[in-house]
Amino acid sequence: MPAEDASAQSSLCLEWKQLNYYVPAQEQSNYSFWNECKKKQELRILHDVSGHLKTGDLIAILGGSGAGKTTLLAAISQRLRGNLTGDVVLNGMAMERHQMTRISSFLPQFEINVKTFTAYEHLYFMSHFKMHRKTTQAEKRQRVSDLLLAVGLRDAAHTRIQQLSGGERKRLSLAEELITDPIFLFCDEPTTGLDSFSAYSVIKTLRHLCTRRRITKHSLSKVYGEDSFATPSDSSSASNSIDIDPLDNSHESLLQSMKELPTLSVLNNSPNGTQKKAAICSIHQPTSDIFELFTHIILMDGGRIIYQGRTEHAAKFFTDMGFLLPLNCNPADFYLKTLVDSHGKQNAGEMLRIKYEHETDGLYTGSWLLARNYSGDYMRHVQNFKKIRWIYQVYLLIIRFMTEDVRNIKDGLIGFGFFMITAVTLSLMYSGVGGLTQRTIQDVGGSIFMLSNEMIFTFSYGVTYIFPCALPIIRREVGEGTYSLSAYYVALVVSFVPVAFFKGYMFLSVIYASIYYTRGFLLFLSMGFLMSLSAIAAVGYGVFLSSLFETDKMASECAAPFDLIFLIFGGTYMNVDSVPVLKYFSLFFYSNEALMYNYWIDIDNIGESSTARQSCCSSQLPLLARSTDCPVNDEHPCVKTGLEVLQQASFRTAEYTYWLDCVSLLVVALVFHIVSFNLVKRYINRSGYY
Repeated sequence: MPAEDASAQSSLCLEWKQLNYYVPAQEQSNYSFWNECKKKQELRILHDVSGHLKTGDLIAILGGSGAGKTTLLAAISQRLRGNLTGDVVLNGMAMERHQMTRISSFLPQFEINVKTFTAYEHLYFMSHFKMHRKTTQAEKRQRVSDLLLAVGLRDAAHTRIQQLSGGERKRLSLAEELITDPIFLFCDEPTTGLDSFSAYSVIKTLRHLCTRRRITKHSLSKVYGEDSFATPSDSSSASNSIDIDPLDNSHESLLQSMKELPTLSVLNNSPNGTQKKAAICSIHQPTSDIFELFTHIILMDGGRIIYQGRTEHAAKFFTDMGFLLPLNCNPADFYLKTLVDSHGKQNAGEMLRIKYEHETDGLYTGSWLLARNYSGDYMRHVQNFKKIRWIYQVYLLIIRFMTEDVRNIKDGLIGFGFFMITAVTLSLMYSGVGGLTQRTIQDVGGSIFMLSNEMIFTFSYGVTYIFPCALPIIRREVGEGTYSLSAYYVALVVSFVPVAFFKGYMFLSVIYASIYYTRGFLLFLSMGFLMSLSAIAAVGYGVFLSSLFETDKMASECAAPFDLIFLIFGGTYMNVDSVPVLKYFSLFFYSNEALMYNYWIDIDNIGESSTARQSCCSSQLPLLARSTDCPVNDEHPCVKTGLEVLQQASFRTAEYTYWLDCVSLLVVALVFHIVSFNLVKRYINRSGYY
């Protein structure tokens, strides 16, 4: 009797009551401005959906396309954003979104992870974010090894994710979700894209996780900190930590058995390892053997529940309404076909829904199904969980970005090669601009402006793809609380800084050796520093464009108006005095002005061109014998010093101009990043996490 009471108290029941979900419906327009300004209508996706699941249950959500399977899954797991009404409770206690993400895991339909990582690297990386901050490196490695063994990926541990099969990727995603040792698993189409054997293996793994018997073993609560959910321990047993060593040929039978049936007993060493779990899956057309693995099913049609109950009781439910299950027929196919034919003469779906609502009338409108005990103690341990600190999140994400770049080094080298070809082309075009004469003033200004343009355009367009490509990962990992969005964004920006300085100096070195080599090394250092800052500002500009749109194609196409405005205000195509305020919005202006100032401010003597000198000699004008004098030519103004060059272009000439422009570039980059961060944050909060 005490054992039964303990079992009853240890069971968890997650319930959802009268869930309704609305999405905006695009209103048909009659090309009237006021009609466009009207509030958009809303479509109702879920209609007063109620239900429950207990630990030990493996539930399948079945229904045709558009029935609301994934929406219900996301609504119960609190991964859904938007107009969602209703209650989700755990043993009578209302659950907030952050609480649900801590005690549950959501397995998406498609694998969302970094494809260049190996299976072991991916799990080890995620373990830093999902396990307690006090967990040691050895304990994390042990947990990862246990998970790989449990899901049958031990032999593929050091294989890159992009080289894994579909079934292996699904099992890797499942292993990732098991790092936190959740009580509840939500799986969206876990068998999509898999062959029958791989699909059966995935569902069978879930079945063992949900229905295994409670085993009393030593708990590794210290792996997850003091906040972990304490499980009964066996005082007579020692530690069950498993050291995984390579197996020799004498263990072939053991290896074969692990491939056929995952060794889930290794997971008993986790805090909730001996606790039965509950899993609910949306699934499309399961085979009969997969269907039999589910303990319960939920049938949906049009956002409403048609049936919820044990799998073996579904046939009687249909039979009572006159729908007999044929012999040798897959029950799942029969149920779905009956629902699809609901618009026929018999209107089966409507009849079944009315019968189900009659049988469950009042079940979810009064008190909850289980007493309000146990969950408070469980949630107290969950709330005490401590993630790694923000600065360590940034560090780990920088490591991930760097690893991706190294693994994709071939593409990076090709892009860098074309970048350097551009530098060689510019150096050849401006190779004769070395001497400072009246004729070369414009050439020097043009070469400097091209330096600025190439750095800004290369880096801005090189990052416009970032957020459209990374949004699925950001939405999922930030939504699951793996790390904060600010940590991801800061790590992304910081990872571009060394690249900006490296490419900035490499690009300048080729051109400087051909054009500006007579000016010395200090000018090279200062110009390279300014070009690197221009690249950093360009990254902010490109990320801003990337965050405006959900596709990189739209970001590239819509960048043209911004580029045109910034270029016009850059100081080359228009005198900046004509736009005294607007010029300060252009990063081209700060970059061009600083480079021009740095080059010309120390020039005290600009000689005349050879053509002008010949003209002076033929005219025998003694007053023009000195090289600092200018030819008498009213059509071409004479500029004697670098200061006059800057004044003619309406650039600032104060001593602090260079450093002021450097700081201004950083301010422009900061403004772009702040706007971009808020755009991405707003999009994620609006669209949800699944």
